[in-house]
Amino acid sequence: MFDETVSAVEQVIAPPAAPEVLVEDAGKSAQNLWWDDREEALWWTDVAGDCLYRLNLKTRIQSAIYEGPTVGAFIPQEDGSWLLFREKDIALLDFDRHDQVVPLFENVRMDGDRFNEAIADINGRVLVGTVRHGRPNGAGIYRLETSGTLAKVLGGTGQSNGMAWNEKGDSLYWACGTTRTICRCRYDVKKGALTNRQVFHECEVDEGTPTGLAVDAEGTIWSARGDAGVILKIAGNRRLMGQVTFPAKHVTSLAFGGADHRTVFAAAITAEGQSKIFMLQSPSAGRPLHRARIEGPKG
Repeated sequence: MFDETVSAVEQVIAPPAAPEVLVEDAGKSAQNLWWDDREEALWWTDVAGDCLYRLNLKTRIQSAIYEGPTVGAFIPQEDGSWLLFREKDIALLDFDRHDQVVPLFENVRMDGDRFNEAIADINGRVLVGTVRHGRPNGAGIYRLETSGTLAKVLGGTGQSNGMAWNEKGDSLYWACGTTRTICRCRYDVKKGALTNRQVFHECEVDEGTPTGLAVDAEGTIWSARGDAGVILKIAGNRRLMGQVTFPAKHVTSLAFGGADHRTVFAAAITAEGQSKIFMLQSPSAGRPLHRARIEGPKG
């Protein structure tokens, strides 16, 4: 019998459910998972293979949607198009256009070697991180306004990883790969400003490097880890609640999806350098993510 004084998550995760393989060959370095409710499909980018993939969950058909300059981050728009944060530009993947990929903002100036991970707020503006190899303070988080203005809003990292909102959308959880911490920042929804950055969770040596992030309906933070092959579950009061172990060295990204948002998808890289997509069931549903509302080119 369940103890009603204990949360549903705590009652079910011990022992944790074993993940099953959904995609055997997801590319060289699968990252940035995104569940698309409209198509019931899972998207991800292979940053080492320069491809963007889509998996129709009903048919299990995997398609290479895009091939070209590296897509470090991407996010869907309300109008059905997709924003691609590439090496030197931000492009629009629009299935209604003949050429499909249309440069939106060219020769983008940012601190970092490439973009990494993106999330939209309730107003449709986008926060997108960057990574800078060999420079512990050479990257950060940028804000892309709906009008197209790009500005840096947070620094002090060489590897900006996953991001997730709290229930109200006025706090951002953010994984810093450089300091191996998960931080929590206040977020001004009207201005798009990040302030009051505080360490929420500091990784122990055996916990690996925090990569992807997601938050479920109970406020539990799901933290994917590189160098450890696990997803850790951390309560809103910072208490470690459990983990899921994967047969892979690096877990790069995770996303809630499926019809009831209780399926957890996770991308991982094996010791042999092969990416796989796993899935498992969660007792608590994930929170649906916002879509972007960035204005595209006129005409």
